[in-house]
Amino acid sequence: MERVTVRRAGVVALALATLVGTGSTAQADTTPAVSSCELGFCLYEHDKFKGKEEEFQFEAYNVCYKALRVNNMASSMRNPSGARVQLYDSANCSGAYGYAASPHSSDGDLTNNGFDNKASSLKYIKS
Repeated sequence: MERVTVRRAGVVALALATLVGTGSTAQADTTPAVSSCELGFCLYEHDKFKGKEEEFQFEAYNVCYKALRVNNMASSMRNPSGARVQLYDSANCSGAYGYAASPHSSDGDLTNNGFDNKASSLKYIKS
């Protein structure tokens, strides 16, 4: 009689552990990405604002900023600022820019603009 009780308790514990594990995984998949990007400009490693985030707080217009955390890895961006941000595929904002983020805009997938995994530097441009 004791063996049956212990076995049943083990099966119940295993079933509960499985349910708890499945529940938290499902919750994580449906939770939207949280971002601290409110005033500056943010680049994200993956589409739909996921993965590593690099936030830029601009101090002046027409100054070149280097992408460090997501250099040549950015796949989405948010620009809550009131100015245009130009992204360059070369260091030091050299050459022509390859992507311009309008003020108060976001792009969840830079692939459609031909600039996925290319951003190396950027400039904050007065509109």
